[in-house]
Amino acid sequence: MAEGQPRITTAGTRAVAAYGLMIGGVILLYLWIRSYGETLGAPLASGTAIFGSAASRANAGDLLHVLLALVVVIATARAMGSIFRSVGQPQVIGEILAGIVLGPSLLGRLAPGAEGYLFPATVGPALNIIAQVGVILYMFLVGLELDPALLRKRGHTTVAISHASIVAPFLLGAAIALYLYPKLSTGDVPFTCFSLFLGVSMSVTAFPVLARILTDRRIHKTRMGAIALTCAAVDDVTAWCMLAFVVSVARAQAAGAVATIAMALGFIALMIVVVRPAMVRLSLVYGNRGRLTQGVMAAIFVALLISASATELIGIHAVFGAFALGAVIPHDSGMARELTDRLEDIVIVLLLPAFFAYTGLRTQIGLVSGYEQWMMCALIVVVASAGKFGGSVAAARITGLNWRDSSALGVLMNTRGLMELIVLNIGLEMNVISPTLFAMLVIMALVTTFATTPILHLITRHEIPEVQPFPEFGTFSPEPMVAPQAPILAPHPAPHAAPRPAQPPARPMMAKTDHSAILVPVSNPEGVAVLVELALAATPPDAPPPRVLALVKTPPGGVRSGLREADQRVPPRSPALAAALDLALERGSIITPQAVWTTNPAADILAFAKEPQIGWLLLGSHRAVFGSDFMGGVVREILDKARELPVHVAVVIHGGERPLDRVFAVVDRGIHGRAALDLALRVAIRKKSGLHAVLVPEDGTAEDTELLDLIRDAGRALGRRLHTDVLSAPTAAQLARQTPGGLVVIATNLADKLGLSAEDLTDPKRCVVVVQGSDSAPVQFGAHAAEHHRTAKP
Repeated sequence: MAEGQPRITTAGTRAVAAYGLMIGGVILLYLWIRSYGETLGAPLASGTAIFGSAASRANAGDLLHVLLALVVVIATARAMGSIFRSVGQPQVIGEILAGIVLGPSLLGRLAPGAEGYLFPATVGPALNIIAQVGVILYMFLVGLELDPALLRKRGHTTVAISHASIVAPFLLGAAIALYLYPKLSTGDVPFTCFSLFLGVSMSVTAFPVLARILTDRRIHKTRMGAIALTCAAVDDVTAWCMLAFVVSVARAQAAGAVATIAMALGFIALMIVVVRPAMVRLSLVYGNRGRLTQGVMAAIFVALLISASATELIGIHAVFGAFALGAVIPHDSGMARELTDRLEDIVIVLLLPAFFAYTGLRTQIGLVSGYEQWMMCALIVVVASAGKFGGSVAAARITGLNWRDSSALGVLMNTRGLMELIVLNIGLEMNVISPTLFAMLVIMALVTTFATTPILHLITRHEIPEVQPFPEFGTFSPEPMVAPQAPILAPHPAPHAAPRPAQPPARPMMAKTDHSAILVPVSNPEGVAVLVELALAATPPDAPPPRVLALVKTPPGGVRSGLREADQRVPPRSPALAAALDLALERGSIITPQAVWTTNPAADILAFAKEPQIGWLLLGSHRAVFGSDFMGGVVREILDKARELPVHVAVVIHGGERPLDRVFAVVDRGIHGRAALDLALRVAIRKKSGLHAVLVPEDGTAEDTELLDLIRDAGRALGRRLHTDVLSAPTAAQLARQTPGGLVVIATNLADKLGLSAEDLTDPKRCVVVVQGSDSAPVQFGAHAAEHHRTAKP
């Protein structure tokens, strides 16, 4: 046998033969079983029906149509929602319009064959069930977002404004019912039901959309914004109670309406007296375990389904039960927060688009035809707007608001959005309103919601919003603990822990010299390691530990109003901060962590940089801080505005695979060069490594006296470990040859002068830092480093 050729053993041959015999034996045995089995007989079918079998053959293609319809619906809803959000409109307007575009109002007119294929009549029941489940879950989430404190904290003022914003449009809606009933209703619908429903449909305010508009414009903490939120919360609860009453009247006979209302009141009492305490206990179970287990989720879903079924059996629709259960779960609990996080995406992305499509398929704008009917539609829009705006403004003026705030409040209360569609679909299902009136009211909901943002901008464009500062540093962070020999890192708070009550924050240990702490903003876990390593290495022994600030963008929309995030009542969960804490624990070092919600990262980072102890701002490239490139986007905005602050800024170009044991500083005598030398000297002293200073003289010669004096001062701090060189040629290539270390710190003006690009600076084997100094920030190496050099052990 040739050398290197595999040797076939006798044992291997036997194994292959045994395997072949086993497979062959199985085949032969089955063939024998089959030949005998075909000679046997069996009784005839009993005819017992199996659930779903009757439709399985007739509607074999329905599942394909449903799935295809959902693909088209989701893609169109997301695309149109993004377009409307990009122009400053609520995303829900685009999603509602997507449903109408795909229905008979547009697609059915332009391409009836495509509409007939995507949405055949046979998929209607399936789409309806998906839509109903989506609405039930959505109303549950709306209940979770409802803050009971808003219903209590402003007393008679907001209750008066809220009820005025309901009473006025309700009465106007009931009044125009006298004109619309003979023209748009039918004889089998009692006028009482018609007028009550029309009045309620005029009275609805969409709390989630209103709150999102306020938080996006950062005016939710102004007096007008706070009143608007409270009024909308009161309006929401009152309007849903009114609708429950109207539905109970419409579904029951005159004698049965009283029984329905009595059972509804009993249901509400049961939710408050029995279910709410149970949910409080369940939230405590959640808090003890720190996460939403499958058992807790199952209990909540069972309660949700029972609650929705109970209100459906009572006769006031399943959405009320879902809303009620959400409202009795503690609003600011970690359980409520995680429930929203887990459910919102599936509801917003998958289920609600099905509801919009189902609504769009039922909306036939073509039914509104002729001059008279379009005038009726215009009348509905005017009456709905005048009722909401007029009632709110009149009540606000009586309670003491000025004309501008009163007008802004009236505009905000006119927001309807998705909540109006839910009301209208209930009315259409009950045949209280006709398809023509349904189309008119859908148009009214779109127009009033669309008009809110531009009119509000016109009213408040000259106002400066009352921007609330973040809580003082440490509010949601563990207090740093310092031990002389073995530093201890305080444990990070549980990601779902309830926020602590407001109290004076504990300050970190004060350094002997101000402006010595390093602030490290992070957002992406991938860039955290090099930032924290460098911050720890650049922190003098007597300075406060590095402050790691995790920036988490406020959720962009959906069910969330954004209030809990904007008010910092719920601390964000940041994988970047968790990575920083893990690294510090692994190193046995100390950091001061904090996570904050943000809608404007540059402004928020600069606000924290104004803290009296902060002397350095250590930024990562765009992977660690929001931005487009390492010196652009948010990083560029921070660099430009930080010149006015007493803080040096260092931008870290990610790398750092090599240890920081050979430090190079590319400096001149300017403020940026001094700051770069300061940072490099801090690291060299703390790491007990050598420092190579590559000098770039002002006049191109080595006789730059001021620069040499600066280097002598650094030498006194570092001793013999300082080595100097002069950049022999002002090129990026020459700089790369003269700085072969693991850490290169360069002044920003020299990086610009040498024409360094991202490609020149990005080296996976080393860390490159570009430093911008500040005229008003002290350079600390002369004090810190010299003292440390005298006291450090050899």
